[in-house]
Amino acid sequence: MRRFMISTLSSSSSRLVSYHHHRYGGYVFSRSITTVSDRTPPQQKHHWFMSTQANLLDTTSSYNESHMKDDERDAIRVEVFSREHIKPSSPTPQNLRCYKLSILDQVEAPIYNPLMFFYKNPTDNDNKNVEEAVIQARSNHLKRSLSETLTRIYPFAGKVASELHVDCNDDGVYYVETRVDDRLDNVLKKPDNNFLQQLIPVVDSSEQVLGYYVSMVQVNHFKCGGVSITVQHNHRFADGRSSMIFMNTWSSIARQDPNRVYPSFVGSLTFPQNPQLPFSPYIPIWYLKTSPAFLKHGKSATTRFVFNALALRELKAKASKHQPVSRVLAVLAMLWKCVTDVTQSKPSILHLPVNIRSKCSPKLSENSVGNGIMGAYAKFDSDSSNPEVASMASQLKNAIEAVNAESVDKLRSENGYVGFVESLRNSQEAFSDYKTEYYMTSSLCNLGTKEADFGWGKPVWSCIGSQLNEDVPIFTNRILLVDSCCDEGIEAWVTLEKQVMDDIKCHPELLSFASVNPSPL
Repeated sequence: MRRFMISTLSSSSSRLVSYHHHRYGGYVFSRSITTVSDRTPPQQKHHWFMSTQANLLDTTSSYNESHMKDDERDAIRVEVFSREHIKPSSPTPQNLRCYKLSILDQVEAPIYNPLMFFYKNPTDNDNKNVEEAVIQARSNHLKRSLSETLTRIYPFAGKVASELHVDCNDDGVYYVETRVDDRLDNVLKKPDNNFLQQLIPVVDSSEQVLGYYVSMVQVNHFKCGGVSITVQHNHRFADGRSSMIFMNTWSSIARQDPNRVYPSFVGSLTFPQNPQLPFSPYIPIWYLKTSPAFLKHGKSATTRFVFNALALRELKAKASKHQPVSRVLAVLAMLWKCVTDVTQSKPSILHLPVNIRSKCSPKLSENSVGNGIMGAYAKFDSDSSNPEVASMASQLKNAIEAVNAESVDKLRSENGYVGFVESLRNSQEAFSDYKTEYYMTSSLCNLGTKEADFGWGKPVWSCIGSQLNEDVPIFTNRILLVDSCCDEGIEAWVTLEKQVMDDIKCHPELLSFASVNPSPL
């Protein structure tokens, strides 16, 4: 008998689910709905999705765009109508149920970094029946293709059960669907961080969860038939490249691409885990990577700076005065230089993750899932001369090149974990000076963020959703980069103290290369 689960539905006139605002943005729901299940032998295929909540939750959150006048636009309603678990279309074999994490996974915190992708409806018109048909067709298409995808990338459907392993139990991807009471092009005319928060999945607070979800997805359907897809994965299992491997594998299966390449899961073989790594309930190993000096208290602000292709060519030429650098390093150097201009009374350190997949011997596949990153950092001394973009770009390039094949081989050696932990301790000591400004950076450039085509075209915009909530009183200085969808440009999402951000947004050198929060359309 085929396995399935039926949810009792709540009609628009009968049951409302109460909600309260989550401190990291979004809403958590405080009422569960009864479900009925029919169990079948494990050798049978799963139903292609399993619902754990009502398929129609009458919950509506409203967002009133504060930057617009009331008569310009009504409040945008975001209605959650489905919460489900999307399971693999076939069960994971018993011998693959325990996926070991690597030593690089062990040191990462179990946090989520959302990635958001926006797609237009190519047949957009004013016929409501057509819009409803498009929404239903897209919903079914995404769930079926995700279920098929999870048979190939089965750990994404499991739970991070400990510091050492993922339980590949086929619990499924936590999957939320909403309706947005506005058109996509209206929302993207001037993207607003507070609204974007509502497009990120938040786990129902009534759900009893054992372990951490590896993956969560939220699909948001707009009135015009446009859609946004937010994916987020547990950082203990996946870095930014792994997140894009998931997205591009899913989209290639959805559009039935015959040339798709499936990811590999060999991280723990290349970088074997070590249960001897220091751990206690109070000081987990990943804490060694995060100095309290990184954390700042007070009011923050996040702003999106967009460098178009022409500006990038000019900036790259300027930053390559001493040695050739990439467009990513050119943007980081410019932003670092500008914030240093504003806070020049302090020395500063810029921290960046380095992809080490190509530095292994033999090289690790770029389609390898897991955490394949090691940290590097460069320092600006406030006693030195005025900062120069080219010199700061050279410092960043030298820091990245210091993470080489030799340092990767040391980690892979028999006692490599000893030196690895010592390097983490040394890094924390270097980052423990409260007189120094610290900037955490990450880049998703060149990882395919504008390539994920589910059969209705590539995204018109993609962005990072990990630092949208400015109401949290503790934050870090962050610079996150992603490719622009419209050209070969780069979008930089920057979080700083509000007072510092106010000055940065007016910095003449920065504004000669970047635009502040333009429409992505």
